Amino acid sequence: VALLLLSRASGGVVDSVGRKPAMLVGMAAIAISDAGTALATGLPTLLVARLGLGAGRSLSESGERAFLSDLAQRAPELRGRALAAQQAVAAAGIAVGAPIGGAVVEEYGAPAAFLCVTAAALAALIGYSFLPETLEPGVAADDDAEAATDDEPDADAWLELIAEPRWRALAAAEAASKIGTACKIASIPVIAASLGGPTAAGGLLSAAGVAGL
Repeated sequence: VALLLLSRASGGVVDSVGRKPAMLVGMAAIAISDAGTALATGLPTLLVARLGLGAGRSLSESGERAFLSDLAQRAPELRGRALAAQQAVAAAGIAVGAPIGGAVVEEYGAPAAFLCVTAAALAALIGYSFLPETLEPGVAADDDAEAATDDEPDADAWLELIAEPRWRALAAAEAASKIGTACKIASIPVIAASLGGPTAAGGLLSAAGVAGL
């Protein structure tokens, strides 16, 4: 829900303040929200923590994608390999992290897994701090000035985008991917319960991550 409501606004923030600040603030929100998930005492506090996670993801992921887009424009001959490498590393993270998470849950309980994610988010936050800013000075100001003089409402930009067949196809593919992910997340615990609990769940998620490579 938070991603749905905030992703578009987050894209505007990324174009206004820069890629790196959005990535840093978003990842900090992710770390805090996962810690809040681990410490939640009931459904209301859990929902607040997960909404905070969605808000952090909307900002961080918008910054990451814009950062990758900037790099791809600087070296278009390398963009396929660069994007593929980024996706491969993300899948490898799942393959490595899921079994660790399963073992941690088995030993210390479910909240401990979210503390592990908090630690990973803090590590990513430190890594982000060493990245350069890829938004060129003055570009955001020029874009804002152009938007201010545009007679068309901002909503029309999305309607114009979705009118293009290639974007409709990409949107459909992304929706199908998310539905598949939701099915996977729902199915794995059911299968794992008959195979060995959290450790089995970690192994199944790891196998899915390896397949993603």
